[in-house]
Amino acid sequence: MRGGRRIGAVAAALLVGAAGFLVARASMSSREDESRFSRGETMLEILNPVGAAVTLHRAGKTLEDSRPVSLVPGGTWLGEGNYFVEARAGSRSWLYPVSLVGGRGGPDSGGAYAVTVRSPGAEGPPLPPGAVAPFTFVPAGPFLFGERRNPTGPHFAWTTAFFVATFEVTNGEFRRFLADPEGYADRRSWTEAGWTARRPETGSTARLMPGDPNYRRFGRDDLPVVLVTWFEASAYGRWLTRKAGGGRWLFRMPTEAEWEKAARGPDGFDYGLGMELSEAQARLYNWKKNPDADVTLVGAVETPGLYGANRYGLFHASGNAGEWTQSVSRPVGRAAPWRDDDRNHDETPGFRVTRGGSWYSATTSRLSLAYREEFQPELSSNDLGFRIVALALP
Repeated sequence: MRGGRRIGAVAAALLVGAAGFLVARASMSSREDESRFSRGETMLEILNPVGAAVTLHRAGKTLEDSRPVSLVPGGTWLGEGNYFVEARAGSRSWLYPVSLVGGRGGPDSGGAYAVTVRSPGAEGPPLPPGAVAPFTFVPAGPFLFGERRNPTGPHFAWTTAFFVATFEVTNGEFRRFLADPEGYADRRSWTEAGWTARRPETGSTARLMPGDPNYRRFGRDDLPVVLVTWFEASAYGRWLTRKAGGGRWLFRMPTEAEWEKAARGPDGFDYGLGMELSEAQARLYNWKKNPDADVTLVGAVETPGLYGANRYGLFHASGNAGEWTQSVSRPVGRAAPWRDDDRNHDETPGFRVTRGGSWYSATTSRLSLAYREEFQPELSSNDLGFRIVALALP
């Protein structure tokens, strides 16, 4: 019995000692966390249920300036700035943006930033009829939305996974929609308001034929379709969903959040290809033209030889053609965060948001990826087109 009491006393002492050690460890960890927070750091947590190979990079001012950052098991503390996580499985890779502002600057519990790595799936969406540009994958998760120079603007918005066209919808693609009896002329392609506002024939540049004096500048097949209303862009997406979706894919314009996330790329850029717009950088974009310029829009065929794409593969996020988004214009900021709500429904009335600047932008401010404009959905302009996204249906 005495031996049993002695063993029990030793076990109790060991338990007390272990508890004391754990409390000391927790206290030390808490002090370390507070110290890191005071230095403006944030914990990055990577959840990787698919077992992909994962690397972390710090983004720079341009695509060439990024550099690798070591990952620490259990969580990596990072200072303020833009980073991205690259996941690889076999020959495929996909990218997650990580933008941090201040200590504990993430959107998750305790101000952490959690990235959950999920597979993009075995198949991507089918290409639209006449397409010359592919889709690229943008994974689900948060990103920092809004004007970074406005202290009340930037906040985290969350998107589901989607595929986005690397180039704006072209005249050649839009002509398929016009020529199909189940396309432009079919009531099923239109919202109620769109059908009411619909013109007997499109006023878009897809109507231009080779003999037209504006054909070379605006009407060629590989140029972005412009002079297209929001209603016509919406109708194109509805038609494409019926034509090519096969009950598995939904095609439409990107929401504001989807557009900005794809346009900023995983680097979190403020402009299509970088953080700044110096004189040298300004030459990377198709902008600052005049109505009589020989070169207005740049087509999908010649673009890769003249302009660069962001790390997601998007061309002309800044410049070329301004782009309609799916979203109705509403005030957005930290006090009124962006939401995926009725503002993105086809039938919601109101002005729709455009993004990206164009060949006719008079100032560089319009090339900023956070810059928002709004127009009536029945408006059309020769510097305004649209891009499409594809989402897997459940």
